[in-house]
Amino acid sequence: MNIKSLLLGSAAAMVAASAAQAADAIVYEPEPVEYVRVCDAYGAGFFYIPGTETCLAISGYVRMQVGGETWKNAGDSASYLAAFSAATNDAVDGYAVRTRGRVNFDARSDTEWGTLRSYVRIQGTWGTNTDGAVSFDQAYIELGGLRLGYTESAWAQSQRGGVSMFSGSHSDTGMSYGYQQRHLIAYTFGGNGFAATVSVEHDDDGALGTVGSANAADWVPDVVGVVSYNAGWGGVWAKAAYDSDASIAAGRQGEWAAQLGMQYNIPNMNGSSLRLIGYYASEDNAYAVGSEFSILASYNHVFTNTFSASVGFQYFNDTNYGAVGSPDAYAAELSMIWTPVQNFEVRSELGYTKEDALDGTFSGYIRFTRYF
Repeated sequence: MNIKSLLLGSAAAMVAASAAQAADAIVYEPEPVEYVRVCDAYGAGFFYIPGTETCLAISGYVRMQVGGETWKNAGDSASYLAAFSAATNDAVDGYAVRTRGRVNFDARSDTEWGTLRSYVRIQGTWGTNTDGAVSFDQAYIELGGLRLGYTESAWAQSQRGGVSMFSGSHSDTGMSYGYQQRHLIAYTFGGNGFAATVSVEHDDDGALGTVGSANAADWVPDVVGVVSYNAGWGGVWAKAAYDSDASIAAGRQGEWAAQLGMQYNIPNMNGSSLRLIGYYASEDNAYAVGSEFSILASYNHVFTNTFSASVGFQYFNDTNYGAVGSPDAYAAELSMIWTPVQNFEVRSELGYTKEDALDGTFSGYIRFTRYF
């Protein structure tokens, strides 16, 4: 055997051994990548949290607002539009600037008891030349028709569907309708357009150790009841609320308020509607709108896909709730919305208020909002 044959034989043996080892090698399959899946069960914007069957939506906005009012002192009517509160001293007979950032987290999943939902809203508002603290503005849980947590009172909530949930005018401010947020336990039931809500709410305005004083802490919560009907033509609703600790110092165990409202959607004018609401309060309380009787009328007109405007008027009868010489008052507003591109809104609201024997007050703002 010559050297050449020996080398060729050795090379062939090595190739055969390598092929045998390759045949015996374990090939590991790559783990499948779990991509984020779109969840279309609850509308646009939801996705499945990886590894779960829970759907999550993240939304919010950033907005910048410039506004002011002509209120100077007690001789002027209060600004019911409340673009900027005179009590903060940041827009007394002048202008002020505010910027806000808001993020909403909305998680939902299906159960045998209905949709299980949790909602958290985080936001911060910066005033004129001041930094703003970031806080949890709302947080609540829903299971079917049950809602519990800290959120809008059933007296003024705007988050459930149907026109009957909007207790004020068409503007963002809504004029004076008793907007507030509460710790609450509420249940809503109904169908075929009819709905009813009972809400037990903590007033949050009392302090332990002040029994007998106005708005003292006690063992009785506030209660709100709502009945409504919604249809393609619009809707009607009635609300009643009991403030358990209002006027305790005056010897009366609580006060109450009520409202009746309707909205009519203008035929063949998508988005245009007329709204009429009446309010009553037995005495000044958490659900009162600033007078014993009040009536609000508001009309919104959609001119184009990018521009709409509304006008509102509210009359206040007996602002001192039956006191001798109690003055009346009224307020008027104009609201305009322009959406030049998707998710960007330019909004302006102008208002005027006038109380008997006081000078009138103008107020308003222009606001730029980017939604996401």
